[in-house]
Amino acid sequence: MELFEFILLMLAAVSLSNLVNRFIPSVSVPIIQIVLGMLITWLPLHYELKLNPELFMLLFIAPLLFNDGRHADKETLWKLKKPILLLALGLVFVTVGVMGYFLNWLLPVIPLAASFALAAALAPTDAVAVGALEQKVKIPHQTMQILEGESLINDASGLVSFQFAVAAMVTGVFSFKSASISFISISLGGVVLGLLLTFVKYGVVNWLRRLGMENVTLHMLIEILTPFAIFMAAEELGVNGILAVVAAGIAHSIGYKKMNPEVAKLRVVSKSTWSVIIFVLNGLVFLLLGTQLPDIIQTIWSSAEIGNLKVVMYTLLLTSAVLGLRFIWALLMDISEGTLPRGPWQPRFKKALILSLSGVRGTITLASTLSLPFFLHDGTAFPARDLIIFLAAGVILWTLLASNYLLPLLLGKETQTEQEEEEIQAKIEILRNVVTGLNELTTDQNRLATAQIINTYTSRIRTLRKDETKDKVQRSLGLSVLKWERENTLLALKKKEVNPYTAYRYLSKINQLLFTHTRDASYKKELFPVKEWVELFGNLQQVRLSFRERRAELTKLRIRNITYVIEKLNGLLAEGEPDMESVSSLILQYERRLLYLTRDESDTGNRKEFDTSMQEVARVGIQLERDNIQSMFETGRLSRQGMKEMKRDILFMEHDLREETS
Repeated sequence: MELFEFILLMLAAVSLSNLVNRFIPSVSVPIIQIVLGMLITWLPLHYELKLNPELFMLLFIAPLLFNDGRHADKETLWKLKKPILLLALGLVFVTVGVMGYFLNWLLPVIPLAASFALAAALAPTDAVAVGALEQKVKIPHQTMQILEGESLINDASGLVSFQFAVAAMVTGVFSFKSASISFISISLGGVVLGLLLTFVKYGVVNWLRRLGMENVTLHMLIEILTPFAIFMAAEELGVNGILAVVAAGIAHSIGYKKMNPEVAKLRVVSKSTWSVIIFVLNGLVFLLLGTQLPDIIQTIWSSAEIGNLKVVMYTLLLTSAVLGLRFIWALLMDISEGTLPRGPWQPRFKKALILSLSGVRGTITLASTLSLPFFLHDGTAFPARDLIIFLAAGVILWTLLASNYLLPLLLGKETQTEQEEEEIQAKIEILRNVVTGLNELTTDQNRLATAQIINTYTSRIRTLRKDETKDKVQRSLGLSVLKWERENTLLALKKKEVNPYTAYRYLSKINQLLFTHTRDASYKKELFPVKEWVELFGNLQQVRLSFRERRAELTKLRIRNITYVIEKLNGLLAEGEPDMESVSSLILQYERRLLYLTRDESDTGNRKEFDTSMQEVARVGIQLERDNIQSMFETGRLSRQGMKEMKRDILFMEHDLREETS
């Protein structure tokens, strides 16, 4: 019961951390979660959590890396393979070697093998923290792509190095030659096993589908269990489980390219489910660190070997060393690539500095150090385990603070609001391009369907545009349309071109709407402004129309008024109305209404044919939107987060289309 209560408390703290961040956006969520974890230890609980290092690695590392692999942008990885590999492999191994010896020299209390283990834990950057950076500061697009690719691959290289260092520390045996051969063999074995088990998994899934078992819940459960099963199988066979789950994740992202109704449904559920799982796991890692820190701090603080102020200075010194090494590596990498012309060094230094400060440490570093064994093979305690975790936590904290407060100064004074505005404008331009593309593909056969689909895109544009001035213009335009309809109805009544009874009903509704929006009492008092009341009532007494005839008369009047409104709106366009988009949107709406009212069987066929036409146009619109999203992302105008949001909307639209046609 105590364990269940503790788990509920931790989950509540994960949710609370995001609520606190909403009111204190300047403080990173991981920092808030660490503080909340420390506060939890002060509560009068009767449960003390004992972390099992092997279980910790399985529970957190396997699903996190699997998810990173699923979301890997393979085209970007290949296009930027050289800088990504130099950072993800070259820099990691250099960091392990240089920082390992530096740590052992700085703190002789930490054995050399344990120093290498801490250096390996500090080598990988954090994918989640890197993603969070994009929402706070506008990092150059190509730099962001390099960071995202690096954070995926260096997780595996850093963790493999960490495991070798820990094994050397635990067993007391290490040979560089045998370690290199073993590294290559178990790494390749892990990749091959990950791909092989993914292939087996797809075979099982296809077999279940052939049996008619299309239950999304069942397939989602299989997908959730996949990283755990692959990691456990890899560890059991003696190959690298980390590379196995990364390879499996990338293979799964390829499998999702096959779009059919079943995969589309699973993909919708999968995105939502995995977002919750990753959100919880990342939060729990930092909360667990917070729960461990009080005892670790107490141990470090009470230690006579290192002074309290000195150990804090060591964390700052380690952070400076890690970021400094990264800065030198980035600078040398830039010089060797020759991406900048010879001349002033300022652009090179700035680019290298951005790349360095963006190298935030986080979940993988924490998960690695917390997974350190408590005892060596001979039964003695793992040396300086608490100190290693404390130093790792300090480096994470300092890198988080550096990225949050120094990067904005380095990148300029562009505010978050300005970044959001640029993103909104990019999204609006994407939707406008879709509207333009659909207009170019309009034919007499699909005009009505196209008008309806275009209207959905113009509605999305209006939702994105939170401009009070334009809202006022749109309201004013709406009132003008009502007045035009009223004016045209009165003219038709005066010319006796409309049934008086039909005109009365139509005008009464328009006047009520005008009074509601303007509060002009003249509309309320004068519901039917005609002077010759005697003549009017004489005509009304002669009205003896059936329901079908009244409906035909109303349709005739509506067609007349809609035609008149379209003429007026086109006149505004010809005059150069400032808010052209609102006018064009209204024209489309009224043209759609006119087509709907004037259509007959020879124009659109039956309703089924119309629905089919609309679905075809919707698919064209979705493809145009997808192409424009990719183009905006590649040019850097749309962030990865914005791209994901728009692609998620596309996914739901595709799902709705398949539901309609199934």
